[in-house]
Amino acid sequence: KEYCDPYNQGLVDEVREVTYYPKGAIANSYFTDTFTIRKATRSKEEVGEEIPLDFTDISWKSDRDSKFLLPANWKGWTPDSGEYVMPKDWNKWADKNTTENKILPIDIRDEHLINWMNPAAFPSFTKLYAKVKLDPGSYTLHVAYRYHVHAFHGEKFVRLAETSWMGGRSYFLGSAYCIVGFFCLVAAAFFIVISRRTRAKRHERKKKIDEQLVHYKDQNNNAQSSTL
Repeated sequence: KEYCDPYNQGLVDEVREVTYYPKGAIANSYFTDTFTIRKATRSKEEVGEEIPLDFTDISWKSDRDSKFLLPANWKGWTPDSGEYVMPKDWNKWADKNTTENKILPIDIRDEHLINWMNPAAFPSFTKLYAKVKLDPGSYTLHVAYRYHVHAFHGEKFVRLAETSWMGGRSYFLGSAYCIVGFFCLVAAAFFIVISRRTRAKRHERKKKIDEQLVHYKDQNNNAQSSTL
């Protein structure tokens, strides 16, 4: 509970205490920008055909199946429907959120919310928004700007990437794997050289230990014979 403060609980009508769901600062700072892609037109007055975006399977299957599940007593986010309400800062977009203009998640199983709730390892990060198939041609990207970042000197950018069965392109991960792999090869070569150079010494040391053990056993056998 203390990890989610001050985005853990709130008041409805300044009387009844309810629980924010989902809780915490990450959920409260949910990314509210939306994007549409249209075919480019010759004039600004013309509106190009909108390209459908695919929002399915953009999150991890394990998260959808076992991690982001609705509570047993879930009845919705409205204050009159139960003990849960949407996070505090979501209220500013609640009136503008419609089926046609979807800004906020429907519930905790929304895949945009699932991606956003997974904490990033670095301050600069990317979150998968959608999948799209585009034919060769010119397109325009329309951004509904709602998520303000100037207050904390942040930056936003849109990345279009070609993906394959191995995932998207990441120069950082590729470089990191190559560098780590190189150092692993150097370390392996170093230990092989050390092992080769010390093999004779280790063999000689083992031979001396074996001779000492044999000598010690012979002394014990002679001592027992003398006693008898």
